[in-house]
Amino acid sequence: MKEFKNILFVSQELSNNSDSLEQALALSNRNNASLMGVIICPKLPESMNKYEEIYEKSLLDKLNSEIENCLTKSGQESKPAIPIKIASGDKPVVQVIKTVLTDGCDLLIKETEPLDEGSKGFKALDMKLLRKSPCAVWLNRPSPKAHEKKRVAVAIDPTVKSPEEKQLALRLLQTSRSIADSCDSQLHVISCWEYELEKYLRDHSWIQVDDERLNAEIESVRTYHREALDSLLLESKISGDIAVHHINGRADDEIPLCVAKLEIDILTMGTIARTGIKGLIMGNTAENVLQSIQCSLVALKPDGFESPIK
Repeated sequence: MKEFKNILFVSQELSNNSDSLEQALALSNRNNASLMGVIICPKLPESMNKYEEIYEKSLLDKLNSEIENCLTKSGQESKPAIPIKIASGDKPVVQVIKTVLTDGCDLLIKETEPLDEGSKGFKALDMKLLRKSPCAVWLNRPSPKAHEKKRVAVAIDPTVKSPEEKQLALRLLQTSRSIADSCDSQLHVISCWEYELEKYLRDHSWIQVDDERLNAEIESVRTYHREALDSLLLESKISGDIAVHHINGRADDEIPLCVAKLEIDILTMGTIARTGIKGLIMGNTAENVLQSIQCSLVALKPDGFESPIK
């Protein structure tokens, strides 16, 4: 992922960051990228102001100790001290986004907020970062699996409607290819297509559409979608071990099912439906997919996206 040169690692309170921190350090090392940290934590009440300095020092000491442990574990040499900021208060996302903007970060890495057993998706703070971060976001779920054994997939819609959407689709393919190269080397490309009127036309007694004609229409949509996907893959110039999953069905339903079936560990996808509007939330499809997966997520934004936070 050579496009990422200025990485921000976000630590949340006193949680164990080792898995996500290892990922951030390894990525920084592979890309020769700068790395800085932000610790999200509650603010002490005014009645305890005299403890603020030692409170913040304990958070910094803990994260610095985790950094050293991760470097030792991975065999990397100790680095110059990584700059770390404290983001306390009731609007930590605002402080994180301002750090991204001020320091020109192009990737934010954070461990996901823990979910209840059996739950899926992402909690409120993570969703806010996904919606409002002007840069790419990597939400990492801890896993006992070694990084080089993890499975990588990218969800792609090849029927792009603007230059910005096409550039995002190409970046998704290229970035996920780079991630897969550092994992188990195989990249799974998931793309869903559907003929929206199929069920209505087949089941509606008042509209007698010949099955042969309807099947031809459906095949035409499938062929168009697959040719667009193949063209996008060719233009992206990615190579290596690629498994394409061209699925008939709604992306909201089929992407999470495919991710679960393939036991994907890291999913890459775009999260914005349109560009040019400040504070635009994610499209419905992306929202539905995100709340139905249990893997790590790498979310890219299109060129021109502006965060509502300044």
